[in-house]
Amino acid sequence: MKKPLQVTIILTCFCAAVLLSSGCFYKSSRHVPQKLPALHKIAVLPMDRATTRPATERPTCNIGGQSLYSSSYVTPEAAQKVTDILYSLILKDKRFKPVSEGQCMGLLNDILQKKVNPSELKILKAFGKQLDADAILYGKLYRFRERIGSEYSVKSPASVAFSLILVRVSDGRVLWRYGFDETQQALTENLFNWRFYKSEGMRWVTARELAAYGLKRAVEKLEKALP
Repeated sequence: MKKPLQVTIILTCFCAAVLLSSGCFYKSSRHVPQKLPALHKIAVLPMDRATTRPATERPTCNIGGQSLYSSSYVTPEAAQKVTDILYSLILKDKRFKPVSEGQCMGLLNDILQKKVNPSELKILKAFGKQLDADAILYGKLYRFRERIGSEYSVKSPASVAFSLILVRVSDGRVLWRYGFDETQQALTENLFNWRFYKSEGMRWVTARELAAYGLKRAVEKLEKALP
């Protein structure tokens, strides 16, 4: 009789500890493995913001396009944080060439002066030609909501949503896409996503850490798809 009681106590203590000190995430959209054509130079644009305040702010490098995820106002600082993370992840691969915000804005202004309301893909294609690139990696940040609380107790968890697309310059075709839309949950609500805890530890994360987790997975998948 004592052994079952000990097991019950151990399980109860484990669940209590988990509830207090950990988080988990809604499942990301599935991404079908695919092989991409050889690309020697991929220009990587600064992270675009899905929502801005046109009357008071300059967008990062806003190209437009329909929103894919539920979004909230994204600050320039949040877009810069995500851009910095993305650029740090691609530095080791010489095929990727980061584009500065200033260069991006200059290219966009030149294109908009020449064309009337060009489509998003046409703008990206024109960017690629001016940058002498085979493809453009373009990302849009829809949500960057910071946690309210600490690592071990929160009133509101971190939430991040972004998308990435890889556009071939020669024909404007979208070769690859990735979507990330995650909100941290208590582990007791989702016991199956252990990958995050293995890399980040059992705690409530910041929005930056959540974005870094998603971007790392995205870049890993993209590099595996490239020959």
